[in-house]
Parts: sequence; C-alpha cells; structure tokens
Amino acid sequence: MMKHFLVAGLLMTTLVSVKTYAQQPQQPQQHDREGFFKKIDTDGDGKLSKAEVDAAAKDNKRLSKLSENFTAIDTNKDSFLDKDELKAYRKSQGPRKKEGGNK
Repeated sequence: MMKHFLVAGLLMTTLVSVKTYAQQPQQPQQHDREGFFKKIDTDGDGKLSKAEVDAAAKDNKRLSKLSENFTAIDTNKDSFLDKDELKAYRKSQGPRKKEGGNK
C-alpha cells in the first residue's frame, strides 16, 4: 500500500511539474549581443578592428556583411567599430529575417 502512495505521489509531482512548465510563457531567444561582441573583440579593448571582424567573418558567413560594410559602419572614422556604431547599423538595417525568409 505504501508503494502505491509513493508511486501516486511521484506521478502527481511529475504531472504538476509538466503542467506548470507548459503554462509558463516561452521567451523568444534573444541574441546575446554582448557575448557576440566579446567573442569578436579578441584583444578585449571594447572595440572591433577590421582585422578582428575579418577573422570572425572567416568562421561565420553571417559576419561577412559586417566585414564588407566596415568602413560605412565606422561613422566616426577611427578605424574601429564600437557598440554604438553597431547598434546604429543594426537599427538602419531594419528587422532581421528569420531562417526560411519569414520576418
């Protein structure tokens, strides 16, 4: 009899946990922009050089656009991209399309 209560208790706990998880609103995955920046900023100086962007673009095709447009994105013409310049560039590009061509 004690076994039945134990099994029933475990089953109820599992069902409640699953139901609670299913009811929680799922957050869309946010891009980790800080992590992205730090990964490319290999010397840790808080800005991206053309060499850092080019090196990252070799490993990631999506970064090739950043590399190609480096001069245009570098609005203060200091030969580096900072977080504000990247933010302005992203904003000027409008919403990104998801995989498959849907917005």
